[in-house]
Amino acid sequence: MPASPPHPTPPPQGPPPPPAAPPAGWREPVLAFAVTTAIAAGLFWTARLVPILHRNLNAAIAVLFFYAPVVAGRAVGRRFDFREAGLTLRPLGANAAALGLALAATFPLFVLGFFVFYGVVCEPAVSAWLGRMCPGGWQGIGGGHLRLPESFALIAANQILVVALPEEIFFRGYLLQRLDAWRPPRGRLLGAPVGAGLPLSAVLFALGHVLVDFNPQRLAVFFPALIFGWLRARTGSLAAGVGFHAACNLLADVLHTSYFR
Repeated sequence: MPASPPHPTPPPQGPPPPPAAPPAGWREPVLAFAVTTAIAAGLFWTARLVPILHRNLNAAIAVLFFYAPVVAGRAVGRRFDFREAGLTLRPLGANAAALGLALAATFPLFVLGFFVFYGVVCEPAVSAWLGRMCPGGWQGIGGGHLRLPESFALIAANQILVVALPEEIFFRGYLLQRLDAWRPPRGRLLGAPVGAGLPLSAVLFALGHVLVDFNPQRLAVFFPALIFGWLRARTGSLAAGVGFHAACNLLADVLHTSYFR
């Protein structure tokens, strides 16, 4: 009787494929925003009572914004990749060009708006009922002179590493990315894919600032947030947005130092 042919050896089994990522939606990023903002507000108000937290408040909030996307991603089984979120200097040329365009287009308007706004709200008849919108000591365009704040280099490093970088990672690297996955961009603006995620992330950015310290002036950050988001969409990187974000804050510091006592 002929021998039966040997049974073929089954191929070795590899590791099981990773589970599919959950479908994109608005609930995850909005819930992550709400929880992160609530924690930031809790830190802000607790710092008024706890001296050690008061001294390290900016660092604590920076860590919160830096790692919140990681925690949010793990909670829904979606890995957060910092490089995919734009944490890279590349492309250097595109980042430099986009940053230069943003600075040239907005800083003259920023300076003009500064003098117009405080020239109105710091008038005695107006500041009497607008309260904290005029911090006091306004010297006007003719009464002050341009000067840098003390320890300007340290302030600049703080604005880049502790303020701009963590906020850009959370709001543009994570929040805008998730909102764009939910409602993909269908149009372009000056070479950047733009959709509903851009204005929505800017609204949440402004709302988050107000909800932390209840200062209505913070709503004004909606407008630069549109540019932060455009820079992220235009370059695919957070580098230009971080640079522009820090530059805006530093310009505000210089103007306040120069034209308020």
